[in-house]
Amino acid sequence: MDENGARTSELLRDGVSWRTVYGQKLHRPFFGMRSASEPEGHIALCHAAAVILPSAALFSHRSAAMIHGMPLPSWAEPTEVEISVFEPTRPPRLRGIVSHQLTPHEHRWVMVDGLRVIAAQDTWAQLSTRLRLPDLVAIGDFLITGDEPYSQHPPPLVRADLEAAVRRHGRRRGVTTLRQALERIRYGSLSPQESRLRLALEDAGLPSPELNHVVRSPDGERVEAMIDLAYPTARVAIEYLGDHHRTDTTTYRNDIGRRERLVESGWDVIFVTAADSFDQVALRVRRALRRSSTR
Repeated sequence: MDENGARTSELLRDGVSWRTVYGQKLHRPFFGMRSASEPEGHIALCHAAAVILPSAALFSHRSAAMIHGMPLPSWAEPTEVEISVFEPTRPPRLRGIVSHQLTPHEHRWVMVDGLRVIAAQDTWAQLSTRLRLPDLVAIGDFLITGDEPYSQHPPPLVRADLEAAVRRHGRRRGVTTLRQALERIRYGSLSPQESRLRLALEDAGLPSPELNHVVRSPDGERVEAMIDLAYPTARVAIEYLGDHHRTDTTTYRNDIGRRERLVESGWDVIFVTAADSFDQVALRVRRALRRSSTR
């Protein structure tokens, strides 16, 4: 049996006993198939679903977002597999699978780890009816940035890909939100939290901060810090600390060392955690910018 499972009909045809196929030893992720182990996580569930899906089916919407590694907010993570077929094919009705029908010219598709998946830019467009504006912007930031600022590896997409997806989306529901998101997507954000924080600062009427601002030593030889969000002229630095910054001792020490180096260089450093209200953070940033004008 393949690691993702097999159809019950194939198992019986290959000589597996009826008792084994319909007994309690094998798992049943979906009707009509069996697997040796329970799929762990949504992507594994998609691979199991692929065993019974018709060849015309593609993973789409939130399932495609998970396969592409998009940073969905936790409340939006799918509990069921989502697939689509192109017109005029009728969507299959399968237990545990949500099916959609799509217009071919509005969507592109790709292969990812052996799965037929709606392309990342069109998946992003599909999410416009499910997610809020900040979440769409955060995913857009991720798609055109990836981890390139650190790794130098090219990001999954470029802005032109998202622009083309919005055009293909036409006048469908959610296109207004898509256009608003596209206007606010920026290269450089390395986490969805940083993206949402940037949006909150802008919505509070503050100037848009620089992203991943590099601070060098006075002689220019060393990189002292890369600041998540910065106002270089005012020397105000904003660092978002995820939970791993608190639980990992090395990361925590590095945070302290970076802050000390920045303070010594005349920066006003603001640390932000998930427990902080963005409204309060915006107030702290506003005060820091005012202080800088009197220095």
